[in-house]
Amino acid sequence: MFRGPRGEEKVRERPTTIAILGADTVVGSAICALLEGSGYRATPIEAYPTGVVDELLEGVDLLLLAPRLEEGVREAFVGAMGKTAPQTADVPVISLSTALEEGLPEKEGVLRVPWPCETRVLVERIEAALLGAPEASAAPTTQEARTG
Repeated sequence: MFRGPRGEEKVRERPTTIAILGADTVVGSAICALLEGSGYRATPIEAYPTGVVDELLEGVDLLLLAPRLEEGVREAFVGAMGKTAPQTADVPVISLSTALEEGLPEKEGVLRVPWPCETRVLVERIEAALLGAPEASAAPTTQEARTG
C-alpha cells in the first residue's frame, strides 16, 4: 500500500520495481535488502553496454543511483534514458549521495537523497518521486538528515 497525492491509501497492482545502478556487492546487497524489506522489487544493474539502457529499464518504475557511482557513469546512463524507448525518459531517478559527494552539481530531474539514511526517509522519497510530488525535491541535505 502507499498514500496517494491526497493522503488516501492505495494498493499497487504489482510491486514497484527499482533498478539500482552501480552498487558494489556489499552496498548493493544492503540496498536490495532494505528495498525488498519495504515491499519493493530490487533489480541491480552492475554494468551496462552502451545502447541498451532502455532495455535494462524495461518494466522499471524508478532508478536508484548507488552512492559513490562515478559521475561520468551517472551522466552517461541518465543521458541515454529514453533514446530508444521514450517511456523510460520519464522514469524517476534518485541518487544516493554521501557527504563526499555533496559538492557535485545537481542534475535536472535527479533527486539527491543522503546516504546512509533511515529506511523511512528513503521510502518517503521513493514514494514522492513515483507520484511526482513536489516534496520529493525538498529532500534534506546530508547534514540536515543527520542533525534533524
